Amino acid sequence: MSSFSENSSLKAIWKKLIGAPEEYSLENRAFNYVCVISFILLVLCVFADIYISQATMTWVLICLIAVLSVIYYLGKVRKRYTFGVIVFAVCSYGALILNYFLNSGTYGPTIELFFVSFVLLITISDKRYHILWIVLHLLILITLIWIEYYNPALVPDTYPDKNARFVDLSVNVLIGIAFIYSVTRHLRNFYDAKAKEADERSLAIVRQNEEISAQNERLEQVDNEKNKLFSIISHDLKSPLDSIKGFLEMLSGNMLDESERQVIQEELLEQTKYTADLLMNLMTWAKSQMHGVTVNLSVQNLRDFVEDVAKNKISIAARKGIKLTYSISPSIEVICDRDMLHIVLRNLVNNAIKFTNTGGEVSVAVKTTADKAIVSVKDTGIGIPPEMQAGLFTLKTRSTYGTNREKGIGLGLLMCKEYMDYQMGDIWFESEYGKGSTFFISLSLTKH
Repeated sequence: MSSFSENSSLKAIWKKLIGAPEEYSLENRAFNYVCVISFILLVLCVFADIYISQATMTWVLICLIAVLSVIYYLGKVRKRYTFGVIVFAVCSYGALILNYFLNSGTYGPTIELFFVSFVLLITISDKRYHILWIVLHLLILITLIWIEYYNPALVPDTYPDKNARFVDLSVNVLIGIAFIYSVTRHLRNFYDAKAKEADERSLAIVRQNEEISAQNERLEQVDNEKNKLFSIISHDLKSPLDSIKGFLEMLSGNMLDESERQVIQEELLEQTKYTADLLMNLMTWAKSQMHGVTVNLSVQNLRDFVEDVAKNKISIAARKGIKLTYSISPSIEVICDRDMLHIVLRNLVNNAIKFTNTGGEVSVAVKTTADKAIVSVKDTGIGIPPEMQAGLFTLKTRSTYGTNREKGIGLGLLMCKEYMDYQMGDIWFESEYGKGSTFFISLSLTKH
């Protein structure tokens, strides 16, 4: 635990020395990093020069450390990064020229240090200065070599012995390699982090676009549903109300005999039932679309639902000459929303009666699997035309007439589909046009 704490503390100190990404640019942080590393390595060089008795170079390096502190102040505290780079370059060239004359010229480590300084300047500076550094490095280095070649006395050998030269060259080479590696690796980390941030931003933009696209699709779907709803209200509701109004006007005219009056009263009753069913489904579905749906799942005995719906529809089936039967074990318990399951079963049985001819049969049965109860509502009616089957559980379906000209509502099966989804159940059908249909719903069984 203490090791982790120490590591975190070191990272915090290092981040403070270099600068936080949200406060400093990538180039500014790279410059700060070079200053810190240069400071550390110059201190090591001071100890190396003391060891080999290079007093003059020791004082030069101490002066460089002081200058480097000022440069770091410019970049880190004042955030004058560009000016700091120029000062760093000028000081580097001055130090290299002094080192060349005071530390044995080409016999010493200065040429290697020229390459190190060139790599650093190219790395931390703006591209517009690169040509300048190339020209200056070549010009200064060639001039120094030319001076040494024609005036060797100006560049004396300052090493007391071979061991001193070996130590000096070894230390400078090691420091140079470590310096270049450290800076390059750190910059690579900087750029990798920057690239990762860019990738994350791109990914975020892609996700945002996908979300916007999904929202647009949902809005388009809602708009289509709204248009369908208005269509149902304007057509499917207006039509039966006009019929009811017409029948009532005919009944109030006292121009009908008893048989005609009876026929109109029966038709009026059918239109009123249809309108009541339409209003019930319309209000239930519209409420769920506008205010959301509250689902109350609980354990229920499935037989109670089937018996209740079947008994309420037996008289309607009998008036049409249709036999309605049901078969279910009394012990089947399912997980469902009580009100939703009533609406689903009522719609399915009502549709089966509506689209079955006189003398036909509607049967409700239940089978179980390992974890599901499957309710089937089967009729011997007219079946579903193939062109209508694909859109049966959507608003794309259109209202249709039953075998006795009962008007279809157009929302019943859509509600059944949505309510089965809310109960984590499923609904599907099998139909052969002209021979009848079977609708299935599945619900989860309770675990005993």
